[in-house]
Amino acid sequence: MGPSGPSGPSGHPVRPVRPVRLALVLVAGAALVAGCSNGPAPKAAPKAAPKAPTTTSSTGVPDTGAGVWSKAVPLAPRANLSVVSCAVVGLCLAASTTGQSYRMSNGSVSSIGPVGSSPSPQGASYLACTAATFCVAVPNLNQVVQYDGTAWTAPVTISAAKGFESVACVGTTWCVTIDGEGNSFVYDGGSWSGNVGAWGAANQISCVSPSFCVAVEGGTSVWNGSSWTQPGNDDNQGQLNSVSCASLSFCMAVDSAGDALTWNGTAFSAPALVAGEPALAGTDASGLTGVSCPTPTFCRAVDSIGRVFGFDGTTWSKGTLIDQGHALSSVSCPSVSYCVAVDRSGNAFVSAAATGSPNS
Repeated sequence: MGPSGPSGPSGHPVRPVRPVRLALVLVAGAALVAGCSNGPAPKAAPKAAPKAPTTTSSTGVPDTGAGVWSKAVPLAPRANLSVVSCAVVGLCLAASTTGQSYRMSNGSVSSIGPVGSSPSPQGASYLACTAATFCVAVPNLNQVVQYDGTAWTAPVTISAAKGFESVACVGTTWCVTIDGEGNSFVYDGGSWSGNVGAWGAANQISCVSPSFCVAVEGGTSVWNGSSWTQPGNDDNQGQLNSVSCASLSFCMAVDSAGDALTWNGTAFSAPALVAGEPALAGTDASGLTGVSCPTPTFCRAVDSIGRVFGFDGTTWSKGTLIDQGHALSSVSCPSVSYCVAVDRSGNAFVSAAATGSPNS
């Protein structure tokens, strides 16, 4: 076991895609489109031609560089959703702080039951999906479970583990996880290894290959295929909540103070303020809770007052408020054309550029 570094409490509380074309088609007898004053189409009128492109999402909020997002998609009323992971475009799993899980498949939503057994999950990033038939979760003090595309398998107990908090996978034959005391274990496609050691708990882990991962919490730690580096003191502004790596030379980490840090292949940059402007009059900016970067020129980050921020490889956009009154907790983008964010009230939000409009 590696030395135990600073670790936050379990289940950290929240602190703190490009504009797409929407084609709205009016058919005979259809209801008026919100915000338009045209009267109903004549009964005999043929289908109207598409309207001019717009950059307003179905939430009614103009895109400010963070993409066009759908209205809330209810997954589970009042559920505190803490993690979402999309293996491919159109297919995501989300899970709550009580260990319940949900599947979104091309607009269809279903409950797939509890992940493992009680007690409740220890961390906010305890689920990782890398294929339609492969997800891994660490929902218990010392359990790991797999999702095979239909159901969760029976839990596997790792007796040396002390409160798993996060997991990441590459493909379907390699995963790594870290518990609350800095014990780290590796999956080789068949079984989990003995403790390979880490320097403390991790809020999130992101991996590009079995020989390169980054974990964040109190600091940043890098996996080189055999061991974790001692956490670097890269951020004295806040707690690091999330990290996403798109390549060996690009990762993005975000913190509870609304800052982002960029990895260049050697080191992380100094914290740069992203969530700096207030979302509403009299409302202070809030911490970033999740980030997802499928490429080095495309990231989406979410915060605890319902905003999404977009990164284009150089700069971050202003926040787009898509979930007023609720905290967004996690975001997953398997490609630049598809992202899903979830909130603390049981809702999901979809941004789907590839289809020309967000799913709803």
